[in-house]
Amino acid sequence: MAENGTSLEWRRGDSAEVAAANAATARRLDELISAGERERVVAALETWAPSDILDCFLALRTKNAQKMLRWLSDDLSLRVLSEVDPRFNHALFAEATRAKFAKLLGRLTLDRAKRLLVTLPTRLALELADSHPQAERLREILVDNDSAEAAMKHGAVVARDTETVHDVIEDIRRRSDRIERIDSLHVVDAEGRLVGYMKLRDLILNHGRTPVSEVMRRDPPAVARDTDQEDVLDLAKAQGETVIAVVDEAHRLLGVIAPRELTEIARREAREDIMLMGSVSPESTGFDSPGQIVRRRLPWLLTGLAGALVTALVVGAYEETLTQAAILASFIPVVSATAGNASMQASTVTIQALSEHGKLTGGFAARLGREVAGAAMNGVAMGLAVGLLLFAVSFAVPIERAPALVATVAMSQVLVILVAGTVGTIVPVALARAKVDPAVAMGIFILTLNDVAGVLILFAIATQLYL
Repeated sequence: MAENGTSLEWRRGDSAEVAAANAATARRLDELISAGERERVVAALETWAPSDILDCFLALRTKNAQKMLRWLSDDLSLRVLSEVDPRFNHALFAEATRAKFAKLLGRLTLDRAKRLLVTLPTRLALELADSHPQAERLREILVDNDSAEAAMKHGAVVARDTETVHDVIEDIRRRSDRIERIDSLHVVDAEGRLVGYMKLRDLILNHGRTPVSEVMRRDPPAVARDTDQEDVLDLAKAQGETVIAVVDEAHRLLGVIAPRELTEIARREAREDIMLMGSVSPESTGFDSPGQIVRRRLPWLLTGLAGALVTALVVGAYEETLTQAAILASFIPVVSATAGNASMQASTVTIQALSEHGKLTGGFAARLGREVAGAAMNGVAMGLAVGLLLFAVSFAVPIERAPALVATVAMSQVLVILVAGTVGTIVPVALARAKVDPAVAMGIFILTLNDVAGVLILFAIATQLYL
């Protein structure tokens, strides 16, 4: 279908030509939707794949994307909803489209409905969950949406420990129309308790009359239903597994967290860390309204303001020192920037190590020792660099008591980097042990702490050496 010379089709590919064609299609759709051309838009989209419609959403204005979804038939909307990427949820579940999606949600399986809702703000997710046949179950999961149960996939492929390999293969064949993919094959006893698991190769390489109990692998990786998703990810990394079973208090199999779910957990955890490092609420999105921006960012800004006020009070406490040597004020941003950069480096490496292994390789003491030694060496190098630079400047610009000022600034650099490196290592580990996301250390908290420490160090040394 073509409109005014622009073909209303969505092309696939990464070339510049494809990107330009899709951009033109999005612009034309924007125009048609704004003009209320519902029939033309729907007629074109009925020929698109749901995944192409999702890709188009990013190129449309948010209001037009929402309007387009209201225009689609229930069947096409359901196919779109089944494939929706979490990145689009805040755009799709706006007030205008909420009623329609609440109706469609009731036709999704529990797994698909849960996958969509856990990425939404809890209040909105609970409201939409009421339209699902298993609303009570959904609500229980959504209240604790960081748990393993919230991420797991129901309906895992299972085998009985009393069956043979032939029995298992035949059962899979009978249910092939209901099995989307086989990520794992767990073995349970008569009570549904998890006793082992099998690889597909175990089915292929063993004779049909072989009992499952003889070829299954014991001690499958499993977690309780209320295990934090970050801990699930750590377990998968530690054991090199791509599927983790979820069990209840009696060790009965509830479901599995398969590769797709593990990838989604990793993506959410990475996004949350990035938000925290930037001193932004993890719930923030690119679709936040002005009111949401205020609620989700203002608390962090106020925290930063409090830290800045503390720094200002520290500087004010040395008012007499500044009166005697105003030149020291020029070096406050220098020590603050150095402290922040050094601490960022140390905390970034520490947080990365914690996220990859769940603990510091070689132990905390060894890690701290390496950071302190490295920070001391970097501090000496930075101190010499700024000292030599300041000494050279003193020949061109008269500086009172230049040697003493050089010594003050150089020693400040050494101690600031040493303290910042130590703090950047200790704080993330302390937060992790307190069950707080160590990424918080990368934000306003650690920057403020190092600002205050840097100013104190500068004035303390200046009081002894320069004044």
